[in-house]
Amino acid sequence: MSLNDIIDFEKFKIHQLGYVFKDVKKQAKIMEEIYGIKFTLSETPNQKFMFRGREVETHLITGFARTLDTQIELIQWVSGDCLYKEFLEEGREGLHHLGVFVDDFNNYVQTFKDKGIGILQSGIMGSLNLAYMDTQKSLGVII
Repeated sequence: MSLNDIIDFEKFKIHQLGYVFKDVKKQAKIMEEIYGIKFTLSETPNQKFMFRGREVETHLITGFARTLDTQIELIQWVSGDCLYKEFLEEGREGLHHLGVFVDDFNNYVQTFKDKGIGILQSGIMGSLNLAYMDTQKSLGVII
């Protein structure tokens, strides 16, 4: 199976735009004032992830909104090692990842692994399995 078999670029559907900012409340207000997007904010002080092969616990503040059929996620790192902390330490804020919701999560992840694309961070948030695939070099953004 090729990556094109799981990412059909002719039909590629991005379900989520994930952004990382130092201050989610401030950014949510900006996005509401300029674009009319209203976010629901929540705090997760004990979020567990596998990050670069080791278990970590993070403290995050997140905001979620929906525009048509795309979810927008705002993430604020508070503490703990994770991709969001790395992103901010690189002096970056803004678009961090593209989210793709799939029916066969394990097969999707395995197909990336078979192509030599590893998992940067993974975990469970609510009922959602998530894996951040290391696609920065090949696509310029994390999927």
